[in-house]
Amino acid sequence: MIHAPVEVGLRPWGLDDAEELAAMYGAAATELAVEEPWCGPDFLTAAGQGARVRRCLADEAAEGFVITVSGAIAGHLSLDRIRRDILESADIGYWVAPRHRRHGIVTRAIGLAVAHAFDGLGLHRIHATTDLDNTASCRALEANGFQRVGVIHDFALVGGRWRDGQLYQLTADHWRSFSRGSAAGSGRRGTGGV
Repeated sequence: MIHAPVEVGLRPWGLDDAEELAAMYGAAATELAVEEPWCGPDFLTAAGQGARVRRCLADEAAEGFVITVSGAIAGHLSLDRIRRDILESADIGYWVAPRHRRHGIVTRAIGLAVAHAFDGLGLHRIHATTDLDNTASCRALEANGFQRVGVIHDFALVGGRWRDGQLYQLTADHWRSFSRGSAAGSGRRGTGGV
């Protein structure tokens, strides 16, 4: 089977995204109840999403984005705990709706966010933490130059049990050399912007 390439974008959250976000999360309510128990029932409503977007817009240490596929919302990505001190760092988190998984969408969205964090915000380091069993997320991070730096034991209480997490990091210098190597190997460099 041949899949046509899809146009992946990343744009800042807006209050007018609340209904589409709620519908997307509502379609994955069963998964979210197990994997993201902090969400709660309000998370699945337009009012809950509106409140979430407003909190993010008011937080100087966070930037929230919707991941789009051919213009439609397919997930979210955030840069959180943005530090403008000696660390110049941020955490990255993301989620893609089940029907959009396994098409390289999150890999491309991470690439767009990394370029924004380093070239646009001037950060030095990005951290990511993923469940030990989430190999797709690990591959998406590694495809963008992230390096695994360790395991955090009992990192998060998910599905009623404490799960270990894998900690990844990417520095601006490593990303630039990784990107040059990737571009030379493939004859092209990723496109897009935030």
